[in-house]
Order: sequence, then structure tokens, then C-alpha cells
Amino acid sequence: MKYFLIVILWLNIYSASAQKVANNIDTVYYLLDTANTMPKDRMWDVGIESQYKYFTVKCPCLKYNSEPTFVYNLKDSGQSVSNASLSKIKMVSLPTLIDFAKKTTDLTAQTLYVFYIIEIGKDNEYIVHKTRLLTPRKREASVDFENVTPTPDKKRRNK
Repeated sequence: MKYFLIVILWLNIYSASAQKVANNIDTVYYLLDTANTMPKDRMWDVGIESQYKYFTVKCPCLKYNSEPTFVYNLKDSGQSVSNASLSKIKMVSLPTLIDFAKKTTDLTAQTLYVFYIIEIGKDNEYIVHKTRLLTPRKREASVDFENVTPTPDKKRRNK
């Protein structure tokens, strides 16, 4: 009986550990150069809210028609990068960045992605910020109407 219980216990532990999938972690770098982009071709909304700076791609391509939004804390000054070391960094294009964001938020990626946004700072220096991709939330629709039954004309005239 002991052996039977030990075998069952071992099978349960083995099957539970087989379900754990080791995810790879990959870094994604994107150069955000809004100064050299024509205003009509800009797809980015950059702003500051509270203590966070956000970068939103104006493309409703995530779940629930959400837009990919990357944020970082303003207290994090980022890392300065020279032109020589910037050329060594492999950067992705905007469609690839959107694709990685879509995979990450849909939980279909076998790889976890860490997103870095590279901005051009003062004196044409490059600043690398580690950002978080905000998960899209389902927007609840509120119902703001009430059915009102019309009053007959006879009752209106008697009043």
C-alpha cells in the first residue's frame, strides 16, 4: 500500500512539474524619433501623467481595440547611449513592435519581451528607457436610457 501511494504521489509531482513552461526573455529596442517624422505620419502620442511618461501607438490593434501603451517612471532618468553603441543595438520597426505587443498582451508568445524605448534627448544624445507595456482592459458599456411609455392624448388634454 505504501508503494502504491508513493507511486501516485510521484506521478502527481511529475505531471505538475511538466506543466511549467520555461519562457525565454528577449529585449526589444525601438528608436522613437518624433523630431524627424512628418506631423501627418506620426502615430505616437507622447505625454506625462502624474509620475509616468507614456508612449501610445495610435493604432487600435490590441484586444478590446486598445492601443499599445508603454510607460516608465519619470524618476528613472534612463541610460545615456553614444552614437557608436547605438549602432550596435538591434532595433525593431514599428510593425514588429506592434506585433510583439500584440503577442505579449494576448498571452500567445512563447517568449517574454522587455521593451526599451530610445528617445533623443538634449544635445542629440540618445536615452534608453526600460518601459512597461500596459495590459488592455475591457471597457464596460454603461446603459444610460430609460423606457418611457407615452401618455395617451386624452389624458394630456384633461390636465
